[in-house]
Amino acid sequence: MNKPSLAEIENAFQPAREINDAKKFAGRKDAVSDAYYALIAEGANIAVVGNRGIGKTSLARQIDNIARGDNTLLKRLDLSYDRTLDFLTVYLACGNTVKNTTDLLERLLTTSNCLGDWIYDIPSAKSEIESYSPELGAKIFGVGAKISGTKTTESTSTPVISAHSIDTVFTNVCHAIIKEGVAKDGIIIIIDEFDQVFDPTGMAGLLKSLATNIPKLKFCIVGVAQDIHNLMKEHKSADRLFAGSIVNLPPMSEEELTEIIRIAENEIGNSIKFSNSAIDQLIGLAQGHPYMVHLIGKYALRKAFQNGKADIKEADINEALRSIAERGADPILESRYKKAVASSPQREIVLRSLARVRGQDGECWTSDAYKIALDKGVDNSSQYVGQLVTEDYGAEIEKVRERYYRFKDSLFAAYVLARPPQFEDNSG
Repeated sequence: MNKPSLAEIENAFQPAREINDAKKFAGRKDAVSDAYYALIAEGANIAVVGNRGIGKTSLARQIDNIARGDNTLLKRLDLSYDRTLDFLTVYLACGNTVKNTTDLLERLLTTSNCLGDWIYDIPSAKSEIESYSPELGAKIFGVGAKISGTKTTESTSTPVISAHSIDTVFTNVCHAIIKEGVAKDGIIIIIDEFDQVFDPTGMAGLLKSLATNIPKLKFCIVGVAQDIHNLMKEHKSADRLFAGSIVNLPPMSEEELTEIIRIAENEIGNSIKFSNSAIDQLIGLAQGHPYMVHLIGKYALRKAFQNGKADIKEADINEALRSIAERGADPILESRYKKAVASSPQREIVLRSLARVRGQDGECWTSDAYKIALDKGVDNSSQYVGQLVTEDYGAEIEKVRERYYRFKDSLFAAYVLARPPQFEDNSG
């Protein structure tokens, strides 16, 4: 292969987006297997849960691929299958603009890359929308979009359709599309960032109703475990909806994280390679989070390319970390770090000490953390721990029980470990 282009270098690692291409997807054989069996199981919905930066969205994209009939990943992982699936796949990333279940259903109905295009093409679905609401039809069919309703004053509006009838119209539209036979296996609706929905009340009841009335409609809910738990608690029999099909993503293994690096090297024809020691360091910093491998790997690879180097060493990983912090490459994580530390070298020492003693269960034993902090000159660590649990400093940690604390976000804990100290005296 010729010398890679700068674009190829920049895209070998992808921290800014999920992995869509099955050939670039690393690891997660068990999770992919569980998701595939849920796809072929009648009446099963799928829940993909895990911490931020752990690869939920990338797995959801692979579920989308498999459901549409792309068996590339199944072949790569040597997973058995006896046919090609044929689902109509709908993918929606919620974001913080989806406030409740009504918003969610309206988005699914009106967004062109969701159900909107199919509604337009299927007469029975189109008439269903138009009979319930001209305004909703206008949004889908492009005639004077009025999803929020007809204004009665400058500050108020009439809802498009009532909260209870949106369930009915959604059900009828999905039934009309499935009846049309556009896909042999039915419809799967993948809802990413479900944890961003402020009030998902009513979703569990809707899922239960849909499972009964439209057996060829599946949902894949992507979010954090607590949201799925709350969803199942809302309806007395909702737990059956995800029975055997909750895909819980743990931190990635060393082998899986190494595979991410090898895939990136292969993307550029192995013209630049990570040394074994650099790989070990990068994996240690990532703490099981593929996002961190992509973020740090991207900056290390860019710098090596700029300097004409064919090998990436430990020193290059350290340089990449400094560049990430200085540039604010992840502005959210960086701003959270600076809020927690603020102007206190002592609080930074305590924060980093807690991250260093974090166990596999995510718990931090303060006795061990305090010893590390004391060696760095902080003899009143409990005072700073008391500050770190407050909103003034981001409330990044929480008390589990006496002498035990936990980082609320494992990705942030990994960032704390990886980022060079803000105060130079804390680097020892």
